[in-house]
Amino acid sequence: MTTFAGPSLDGLPGVGALTMGGFLEEIAARFGPNEALVFDDPLHGGETVRWTYADLGREARGVAGGLQELGLGTGDAVGILMGNRPEAVAALFGVALAGGVAVPLSTFAPVPELEYMVERARASIVLTQERLLARRFAHELAPLGLGHLLTVGTASWDAFLGDAAIAPVDTSPDDDALVIFSSGTTSAPKGVRHRHRAATQQFWVQAQIFGRHQQTRMWSALPLFWTAGLNTAMGSTLAAGGCWVMQEVFEPGEALMLMARERVTEPYTLPHQTSALEEHPDWATTDLSSLTCVYGKSAFARHPTVHGDPGWRMPVGYGLTETCAFVCAHWWDAPREAMAASMGRLLPGNELRVVDPDTGGALGVGETGELAVRGPTLMQGYLGVPPEACFDADGFFLTGDAGSVDADGFVHWAGRRTEMIKTGGANVAPAELEVQLRACAPVKLARIVGVPDPRLDQLVVACITLKEGAEASEANIQEFLRERVASYKVPKRVLFFDDGEIPMTRSDTKVRDDALIALVTDRLAAEPVPTPSGEA
Repeated sequence: MTTFAGPSLDGLPGVGALTMGGFLEEIAARFGPNEALVFDDPLHGGETVRWTYADLGREARGVAGGLQELGLGTGDAVGILMGNRPEAVAALFGVALAGGVAVPLSTFAPVPELEYMVERARASIVLTQERLLARRFAHELAPLGLGHLLTVGTASWDAFLGDAAIAPVDTSPDDDALVIFSSGTTSAPKGVRHRHRAATQQFWVQAQIFGRHQQTRMWSALPLFWTAGLNTAMGSTLAAGGCWVMQEVFEPGEALMLMARERVTEPYTLPHQTSALEEHPDWATTDLSSLTCVYGKSAFARHPTVHGDPGWRMPVGYGLTETCAFVCAHWWDAPREAMAASMGRLLPGNELRVVDPDTGGALGVGETGELAVRGPTLMQGYLGVPPEACFDADGFFLTGDAGSVDADGFVHWAGRRTEMIKTGGANVAPAELEVQLRACAPVKLARIVGVPDPRLDQLVVACITLKEGAEASEANIQEFLRERVASYKVPKRVLFFDDGEIPMTRSDTKVRDDALIALVTDRLAAEPVPTPSGEA
């Protein structure tokens, strides 16, 4: 059976303590006076809060002491419902120092979903904040009958913090440390159980993947209840001794101000955030000359004040919540052509099989099937789900993603297996077309869907939102793709949507495909265009 393997974990450089508490103690000792976190706190009139690594260590031990005084037992779950703020980071590590399991909860979630997650994780203690925009979490959670609800911004928080001289509870890298809930759009979120090793190994390794160091000043508004925010924004920045310039809620004008004032070196954004920054009235006049870690043709690289490091490129990789982020990746100094061609090679300790979805057999080099992974950062399982329902007999997790591995060991991702569009007898991967359309100048957002078609089985449809002031026709989009992909993959229809018309999840980061397909079906019924005779 063909199993592709990354390098051995033995002697992996740059990796320190592999428990959350041990990680904190190590970085606090190594980088003590360095600035670790910067935050303009809305709970205190926008006052700028600056924590060093020593401050973070002290505050986390205070959280741990308070939890121990409340009687937290080893392995007990603690919910953390906060935006990006220093106390949230202290809470994550404080729970670990006290021997508990941290459960970051989505600040986007409505009360019924929060109740589901709290009950699923069996968290009788929740650490939260007084307010976040219009949300009042303490008031919203009060009816749940929690054992303890501690709230930043009130006197109860200061009273809760315990003795910073507490003795950390002994934990091992293989003990449970985190429950991260998936952000599913059509079903209840799944509670993903992760060991200490999963998060901390990602912290240490991603610091190297992104080329971070003590002079790194990274800005991001990605939340800590996502693995991107937890590992790629927070953990890997701290592992390198850098500073995270935090933003609790993404607002482009404030983000630009923070980048300029704090002399940020690396912005870590989602594509829609980058677009919002570029479209903001202050974009062209903001001094972003401190930014060095920008890439290629990104908006940041085009900014008039930015002269980025030509040797640094935004890492490309593949991972998922169940693997606590990256399984494979290209490092920051990989050639641009290699990054454009694949998702990189497997990280140390990881193994991958490409599985035939029809037979369950393992496929070989260059063959496309469902990706199955096993490795040191793979989850323990889902809350309330037996292991045999999570993994195969060899301990591999079937990801639901389609892909292949080439002769040089590079992993190629082809999109969600369930999203593959069957058209005219051929398979089309929406992700491939969406990646190509990122380089199409007038396109702000692109989503490729398949809708039923009596002749082709499914019709490939491109759903496009254009940038403000930009123009493009169906033929323009089709011609752009025709130069880059096989002709059978070019969408037969291109539909244009106004900004905000494509339905998104509450977090505004994922398209709700079920709702979009319904819109597309209605649009096509109202404005049918006959397919030319003889066209495949």
